[in-house]
Amino acid sequence: MVSFPTRYSTSAHFANAAAWAREQLEAMGYVARLQDIVVDGNPGQNVVADKEGHANGARGVVLVTAHLDSINTQGGPAAPAPGADDNGSGSAGLIEMMRAFEDHRGEHDLRAVLFGGEEEGLLGSKQYLANLPAAERERIRAVVNMDMIGTLNVPTHSVLIEGAPSSQKVIDRLSQAAMTYTRLAVETSLHPFASDHVPFIDAGIPAVLTIEGADGTNVHSGADTIDHIDYDFALEILRMNVAFVARMVGRVPRRGIS
Repeated sequence: MVSFPTRYSTSAHFANAAAWAREQLEAMGYVARLQDIVVDGNPGQNVVADKEGHANGARGVVLVTAHLDSINTQGGPAAPAPGADDNGSGSAGLIEMMRAFEDHRGEHDLRAVLFGGEEEGLLGSKQYLANLPAAERERIRAVVNMDMIGTLNVPTHSVLIEGAPSSQKVIDRLSQAAMTYTRLAVETSLHPFASDHVPFIDAGIPAVLTIEGADGTNVHSGADTIDHIDYDFALEILRMNVAFVARMVGRVPRRGIS
């Protein structure tokens, strides 16, 4: 993803990155599409990919999300914005999570969404929800959003799970997954802020953000490069998220995560 000079939401480079991500998901067997959105009056895209569950009758859906776009706030739309951590890490993490599930069909549906327009005000997630019928909203069992999961800003492998009171069960189950399958130190917050889980929470949908502990220093600049990524740390967060999603789509027994 950092091979694209920028993933600014309305740039040709973002469109190419979105097409590439769609191809990756389609190659794994997901039904993937580009969803048109509007970013500051210009065309943009979300990438949406689905795998149907096998349960008879009514099925829920579990969403894994991340924003694909990057930005260089001082340099402007054409400036280099590799966005390795913000949010190449979350976007790559989403694709790898879908790779983990490509041969596993749960009882419930699984959906991946890569949003555009996040850096301009969560526009991709807001428009995704605005176009989602009420019946589809009601099917959502949980939303796990990943935004910056790859940089160690503190000495320990620390993850922040951020949601709202409506997300408490999701936070608890993710925390249990972290304790069971990882060495992560878990921090939690009920004060959602500035990422694509917020529109879902505002709509009454149980959603959380999983993000590296402590804020990074190179984001929104040309310095957010891949050499700052700690792959072992990112993998720990992905283990936590995969375990939780597997439970929610009906892939693992209750023991350990209930």
